[in-house]
Amino acid sequence: MFSKTLAFASALASAFAALPDVTIKELPASCSSYPGYNADTGIAGPWTLQVVSSENPAIEGFGDTDVYSVSYNPNTDRKPSLRWGYITIPTRNDIAKRALECVNNTLHAYVPTDLTDAGAPTAVQWMPLTLSPNSDDDGVLLWKVPSGQPVKVYEHYVGEEKQPGVFLGGYDGTTTWGFKYYPASLGSYGMDYFSMRLMPADATLSANETRGFVKIYGS
Repeated sequence: MFSKTLAFASALASAFAALPDVTIKELPASCSSYPGYNADTGIAGPWTLQVVSSENPAIEGFGDTDVYSVSYNPNTDRKPSLRWGYITIPTRNDIAKRALECVNNTLHAYVPTDLTDAGAPTAVQWMPLTLSPNSDDDGVLLWKVPSGQPVKVYEHYVGEEKQPGVFLGGYDGTTTWGFKYYPASLGSYGMDYFSMRLMPADATLSANETRGFVKIYGS
């Protein structure tokens, strides 16, 4: 596993593309700002996410998966529970993706909310997504964290030309995400993954982290 991690780090260092310089325009905080909006139901979607304009070509065009955090104290708990989860990017794009939609003007994901006695994810349902409560934290896209910051959507422009897509962002106005490789861990379904965090304008990249944008797939 250690050698595999080094291989990914080497690939990131050698395959680096420039992040486009874009101007962003925040869209109204409404499901009507998302693609596939149904005025009768007030719901937009479902769809998945897609990494675009990535500095790491290895994940260009990849969709979204997830990782969850496990809480279990053998002295007090009858079984493990799912504490919270966050949206990630897989290391291969041929696996099942997590569906998302907009309901009640809030982005939701179809994700597990509990664990079985054996620790398997269960109770899959639509859950609202938030960003980490403070942009100085990880800036990840979370569920079961109601104190988080709202997810916002934006248009991208290069000069006066609008770019295709509806892009995810938030905080004080950023759509740049950082992606970093992690080996498989408890809660990642036995798969390696890339974490994704929303980066403020003054954020510093960590070791082997690259940047990119995240948009609604097909938009």
